[in-house]
Amino acid sequence: MSKKDATMKKTTAADGFYLYTFADYSEAHSNTITALVSRRDNQDKRALIIDPSYPEYAEQVKSDLQTQGITPEVIVLSHYHPDHAGGCAVLSQCRIYVHEQYEYNYDNCRVWEPGYTYLRPTHLIRGGDSLSFGDFTLKFHYAPGHSRCSIITGINGKTIQVGDLLMMGVDRKNTLPYIADGGSFEEHIKSLELIKELGPEAIILPHGGSIDNKNIIRDLVDDRVYYLEQVLNSKGALPVEKCLKNDISRYGNLEFHDTNIIYLL
Repeated sequence: MSKKDATMKKTTAADGFYLYTFADYSEAHSNTITALVSRRDNQDKRALIIDPSYPEYAEQVKSDLQTQGITPEVIVLSHYHPDHAGGCAVLSQCRIYVHEQYEYNYDNCRVWEPGYTYLRPTHLIRGGDSLSFGDFTLKFHYAPGHSRCSIITGINGKTIQVGDLLMMGVDRKNTLPYIADGGSFEEHIKSLELIKELGPEAIILPHGGSIDNKNIIRDLVDDRVYYLEQVLNSKGALPVEKCLKNDISRYGNLEFHDTNIIYLL
């Protein structure tokens, strides 16, 4: 199934807060694009997009917003990987915010998936920076581990978009943590613990939609921390099933384990 055939589901997480989830059931994989929509003078409507994903998905989101008279103006990237930043080219009129460590991944993107056009950011983010957009206040937290330019984006002090620190498949199985090129086990663990410190009422996963139960959020974090610590403490010697907190049938993307060990060693 091509990306153009992926099933799109649009949900409203809060007033003016849209989630567009594209499900590829052939790979048990999904991508979620977040749109924060704010009115200007109660007339013109504008949107801030978090992680526009691939161009094929960004096109559908742009079209849906346009039918409602909504103009995308700002993009925030949780990190610069093709499945998060590729869609920026569809929204080329937007200001693009990404962490200042993006350059390494920007160069890699053109090797990993050279078929897409990658735009450089217009604004660089540091941990602790904030951004006001209409009715929304965003707070950025540097959260490396999956990649060196990863951030967590807080929205109005209640919701956070966690990048790829937490992922789930369309079957709701727990996706293994993934240490990408430039990532780190130790930093990934610290960034996961930061999610608990922030104490969000809800989280948005670019791969997995949203979760609004604090107990579930805590358990998901602890599950990933357990896996990463088992791999790290054993120096990659344990098979994947020995590194999991729960039965292996509850997990997806088990192939990530082999890649993680490569970057560990």
